Amino acid sequence: MSDATVATEARQQQLLALMLQAPDDLDIAFEYATVATQNGDYEAAIGTFERMLIYAPGLARVQLELGVLYYRLGSFEAAQNYFESALQAPNVPPEVEKRVQTFLTAIEEKEDPSEFRATVITGARYQTNANAAPGGRRVSLNGGTFVLDETSTGQADLNAFVAGTLHGGYDLGTQGDLLEVDLVFYGSRYRDVVRLDTGLAELTFGPSINLKRFNFDNGRVGLYGIFSGVRLNHANYSGALGVGSRLGYQITPEMALNGKLEFRRRWYNDTAEYSSVSDRNGSQIKAALTLVRQFSGAFSGRLLLLADYEETKVDWNQSWEVGVGIGGTYRFASPIAALPYRWSLDVEAGYIRREYEGPDPIVSATSNQRDNEGWLRTTLTVPLTQDVALGLTGELRRQQSNYDLSDYSNASAMLSVMKVF
Repeated sequence: MSDATVATEARQQQLLALMLQAPDDLDIAFEYATVATQNGDYEAAIGTFERMLIYAPGLARVQLELGVLYYRLGSFEAAQNYFESALQAPNVPPEVEKRVQTFLTAIEEKEDPSEFRATVITGARYQTNANAAPGGRRVSLNGGTFVLDETSTGQADLNAFVAGTLHGGYDLGTQGDLLEVDLVFYGSRYRDVVRLDTGLAELTFGPSINLKRFNFDNGRVGLYGIFSGVRLNHANYSGALGVGSRLGYQITPEMALNGKLEFRRRWYNDTAEYSSVSDRNGSQIKAALTLVRQFSGAFSGRLLLLADYEETKVDWNQSWEVGVGIGGTYRFASPIAALPYRWSLDVEAGYIRREYEGPDPIVSATSNQRDNEGWLRTTLTVPLTQDVALGLTGELRRQQSNYDLSDYSNASAMLSVMKVF
C-alpha cells in the first residue's frame, strides 16, 4: 500500500470522528464524502451525501456527486434522478449544469441495450515485392548454389482491396456488462500475381465484463470464441476455431492499456497451387499488449509488445516470435479551408525476432531458420466529411533471414477511402 493511500485512509478516519461530533457541519461532511470516494468507499460517500440532503435539501452540488457515485456503480436510474434534481435546484452553478448534462447524455446512450458501429475501407496498394520473395535469383540450398525461376523472385504488383470491421453490443443490464460480436473481413485482387488473391473473415463472439464491481472504474475484460477462414487463389486455404480474452483499462485520463491473448486451432487445405500447406496444421497462441499515452490534445504515443507461438505438423514450420513497436499520432488543423476537420499523421516502427524449431531439409540439414523483421510505416489521414476520410500510407518492410528463400525487402504505397457508420 502506498504512502498516499495510507494518508487518505487515515484522513477519512479523522474526518469520520469529526463528523460524528458535529453531524450538521456540512463542510466536514462534504470533505469526508470526497475522501471516501477517493478511497473507493462509495457506500460511505453515498450515505454521507444523502444525510447532507436531510440537513440542507436541494444542494445541487451534493445531488451531482450522488449522481456521479450511482453512475459509477451502474445504478443509472438512481443517478438520473439525482442529476435531474440537481438541474431543478435554484441558482445551479454553470459548471454543475455542464457536468450533469454530460452524465445525462451518457446515461441515455447506455440505456439503449444495443449498439452498432462499422468501418469499411477500400483502396489500392502497390508493392515492390508483393510475393515476399528473394530479390535475387541465386540462393543457397544445403550448401549448393541454385538459380530460381523468375516467377520465384520478388515481383512488383498492384492490388485493389476492401476491408472492414463490424461491431455489435448488447447491454446485459448487469452493471454495464455487454454481449459483444465483432466481424473482421478483407478481400484483395492482384493485377498480375493472381495466386495471392485473398479473402478473409473472422468472427468473435462473447461477453464483456465491466470491472467497476471490483473497484476498477475504467476497466473491462472480455471472453470470446473465434471463428475464421481464409481463401487464397480462389480456393479454401485455411480455417480456425479458438478462444480469446481481451483487457481494456483506462489507467489515467491520459493513459490506456489494452491487451489480448488468443488461442486458435488451425487447419490448412492442400491445393494445386499450395500443395503442402497441410504441414502447418496445428495450434497458435498470440498475445499483444498496447500502451497508449495522450501527451497533449494534438499528440499521442503508443508502445506495442507482441508474441506468437505456432505449433505445426513438421518442426521446420513450427516457430515462436516476439516483437516490439513504437508509434505516435499527431493531429493538426487542416491546411485546406474547404476541409475543416483536423488531419492526422501517424508513424510506427517495429521489430520482430522469429525462430523455427527445426531445419528445413530442402534448405539446410543442420541450421534452423532465424528471421529478423523490421518495418517503418507512416499514414496521413485526411477527413473529407465527419464520417469519410482519405488515407495515404507508405511502408518499408525488411526481413533478414539465414535462409535465402526468406530474405526479402518490400516497399508499398496505399491509397484508401474509409467510411465510418
